[in-house]
Amino acid sequence: MQFRHDKHHAAYVNNLNKVLDKYSKLKNKSVEALLQNLYQVPVYIRTTVINNGGGHINHSMFWKKITPNGGSEPRGEIGTAIKDNFGSFGDLQK
Repeated sequence: MQFRHDKHHAAYVNNLNKVLDKYSKLKNKSVEALLQNLYQVPVYIRTTVINNGGGHINHSMFWKKITPNGGSEPRGEIGTAIKDNFGSFGDLQK
C-alpha cells in the first residue's frame, strides 16, 4: 500500500500538477471541476488531465474505502444489481 500511495498515486498528482503549472486559471480549479468541465481544458492537455485527474480521484476514493470501517454494502442501482444477480452482497463476496 505504501508503494501504491508514494509512487503510483503520487505520480498521478505530480503529472497533473506539472501539466497545469502552465495554466494558472486551471491550476486553481479542483480536479473534480476540471473533469466536469473538460471543454475548458485545452485539447492538447485534455488526455493528461483525464488520465491523471481520474487516477487521483480513484485513488482518493480507494484510500477511504480500505479502512476497517471505511466501506459498506453497496446501495442504489449497484446494490440492486448485486442482489438481482447474486442474491446478496455476502453471496457476491463468497
